[in-house]
Amino acid sequence: MWKKEVDEIERRKKLAYELGGEKGVTRQHSLGKMTVRERIDLLLDEGSFLETGVMAGAATYVNNNQDLETLTPCPIVIGKGKINGRRVIIQGDDFTIRGASVGRLFKAKLAYNGKMAHEMRLPIVRLLDGAGGTIREVADIGYLELPIVNDVATAMLADLMSEVPMVAVALGPVSGIGALLAVESHFSIMVKEESQVFVGGPPLVQWAQGQKVSKEELGGYRIHTRMSNVIDNEAESEEDAIDQAKKFLEYLPSNVWEMPQQKYADQDDINRREEELLSIVPRNGKKTYDMRRLMECVFDKNSLFEMGKFQGQSQITSLARLNGYPVGVLANDTRFKAGAFAWDVAEKFQRFIDMCDTFHLPIVNLIDQPGFFIGVESEECGTIRKGVRASFAVTQATVPWASIYVRKCFGVAGGAQSDPGKLNWRYAWPSAYWGNIPIEGGVYAAHRAEIESAQDPMALHDELQEYYRGFAQPFRAAEHFGIEDIIDPRETRPLLCDWVETVFDNERSNLGVKRRGMRC
Repeated sequence: MWKKEVDEIERRKKLAYELGGEKGVTRQHSLGKMTVRERIDLLLDEGSFLETGVMAGAATYVNNNQDLETLTPCPIVIGKGKINGRRVIIQGDDFTIRGASVGRLFKAKLAYNGKMAHEMRLPIVRLLDGAGGTIREVADIGYLELPIVNDVATAMLADLMSEVPMVAVALGPVSGIGALLAVESHFSIMVKEESQVFVGGPPLVQWAQGQKVSKEELGGYRIHTRMSNVIDNEAESEEDAIDQAKKFLEYLPSNVWEMPQQKYADQDDINRREEELLSIVPRNGKKTYDMRRLMECVFDKNSLFEMGKFQGQSQITSLARLNGYPVGVLANDTRFKAGAFAWDVAEKFQRFIDMCDTFHLPIVNLIDQPGFFIGVESEECGTIRKGVRASFAVTQATVPWASIYVRKCFGVAGGAQSDPGKLNWRYAWPSAYWGNIPIEGGVYAAHRAEIESAQDPMALHDELQEYYRGFAQPFRAAEHFGIEDIIDPRETRPLLCDWVETVFDNERSNLGVKRRGMRC
């Protein structure tokens, strides 16, 4: 009989399930935060969690080292479970145990979790709430270890980024290796006022720089979802953050050897023709309009899932569906910098395209791009270098691509909206106009001497503008096959629904093909 040993298994599991003890759990709850196991229960389908390494921890023994006296669990919980019936790999920091500080055992479990995701080809969700490394472990080891980023725990991350979806949810203060894991993801979320992300926390900042700052001032959501582009989305609560993680995964396949799943196809009519699209774009090119409303008219109802809304706001990046098929959506928001391609757009644009290309998501680009944002600040921020680097993502992508020219498309930034070297499915609306330079600015640049020496400079300027505008109609380009088709805006949805069904079948031939992957 092995009853004694079986009882010991249950005893050790019970100790592990107590986390950091009643005091630690109470403190976590007093901060308005869930424990790691409560978070996992909220994320996963009921009863689906299969934990790995539950008994790993720091143990003390009595009776001549024979009987377990105490067990402090390792402050990371790992395993696999299901989200809406799909298998995923899970890891969660346990802040109730030494602030989830990272040690050798933590790294070993982290590495094993990565191996599970790699070998099983399953998405990985990280629930981050940890303080990073700790000096306390030095006394146990007996020496100072050389810092290595690409150790066993992290060396496979570059490969994982090109193999399976990775989601990071910051649910408390996250620093050190936790901050690294937040960035090495395809989608990241942080909770407003509750989570912070930083390379080094306030104590280190005060020691190194003599600057006293709060965690929120150093790495709160206002910095990382609105300024630094470190985190994609912000959430109102832990529940909201976990819900966003689950929604994101619905659009992606489990790995690059699978296609994204068609879902909810019966919830919208593929032939829906919204009358609103006829008038949504103003005739006055200087006036703005609601691009997100335009998107709602084109894509499946209630299917838009925006990423990075408060970053590079002249560029919209969103997941959506067409006849139930998941797609990536690029669009310009003219309410910010007239929709121009600014320095803060480049990384957002590039990362989104890389993600779609990695996971076989066809891209629809709704173009109203006046060109690169210009001015002294633009030059100081290196807009052209960042913009050209971002444009490489377009030419290097092999995923199916459709471009809808809604209104403006000018200059180098306009040219970077599609790749003419490949089959780029293109439609123009009657409101579209394009060129190497906008007529409004180009006339003065090209005819400056004539205009300034004229008896009536303004009259000549207006006359020249009117002359060149005659060439700007998209119909003139269509006559020379400079654009494949000009369409009634109301036909956009039916045409794209037909396109996506065709290209989804074609994209299946690229399953598992090694691609560039994400440039974090």
